[in-house]
Amino acid sequence: MTDSSFWQRLAEFPPGMDLELLRQEFIVAGIGHRLATVGHRQVLWVEDPARLAEATTLINQFLATRPGSQIRRLPGQMPGPGGGFYRQLKRTPVLFICLFLSTLGAVLVNWQFELAHYFTFQDFQLVGSHAVQFDTAWENFDQGQYWRLITPIFIHFGIFHLAFNGLWLWVFGRPIELVYGSRHLLMLILMIGVSSNLCQYLWEGPSLFGGLSGVLYGLLGYRWVRYKLAPTPAMMLPPGIVGFMLIWLVICMTGLVDLLMQGNIANAAHASGLVTGLAIGGLFGHTGSHRS
Repeated sequence: MTDSSFWQRLAEFPPGMDLELLRQEFIVAGIGHRLATVGHRQVLWVEDPARLAEATTLINQFLATRPGSQIRRLPGQMPGPGGGFYRQLKRTPVLFICLFLSTLGAVLVNWQFELAHYFTFQDFQLVGSHAVQFDTAWENFDQGQYWRLITPIFIHFGIFHLAFNGLWLWVFGRPIELVYGSRHLLMLILMIGVSSNLCQYLWEGPSLFGGLSGVLYGLLGYRWVRYKLAPTPAMMLPPGIVGFMLIWLVICMTGLVDLLMQGNIANAAHASGLVTGLAIGGLFGHTGSHRS
């Protein structure tokens, strides 16, 4: 090890621990690092002190896949994964923008419904006090309203709908933005969102639908297949989550959930979002591409 005065000594690992996947994570994130054996320990140095928190997050995610692993975290040099709201906003801006727009969509639907038509896949007009009359999406696209291809993902019907989708967006989307960057997550959300919205419209026709669920299924599929093809600790999903989400998808398709809540589940959006995510994850996992 040379020029050690310019590097931050971050953590020490047991001599027999395989750190190759962790090194891949650091390479993907563009974090300069060095690993060296010092005595009976593997010692990790990080080049840029400003990226210690990001490096710590990657280490924590790596260790989460290895229960019981013990490392030595050097005092005062291993900051936690938090860092305050501003730091989180700076690191995951796409995630926070999606959460903000989803909150706005929920406010419009539940308290200013007459303005919600700006977010829907096709425009509509209120007829009387309880009915709506939809345009066709093609009429709106002819008028240049192409934002409607994506904006339905921000419509949410109630606090529970918003909280449920917001939580899973954080779980599925945050590791993607931290590891592969904001542009990559934005690309995924746009591609999956447009696909799921378009398929839902083609399946059901003009209707009031919305929510992040199609995108969430897409991010699930993306992480699942990408991890299978190119194992990366940050893309590893919590145990049992894939089975749970697929079972929930099947239950929704049976129509049982529709009997217990107002409105209908956007099953076409869920299924098409999942397929789109699987395809994109397969593409990036196969080619080994890391950034967009």
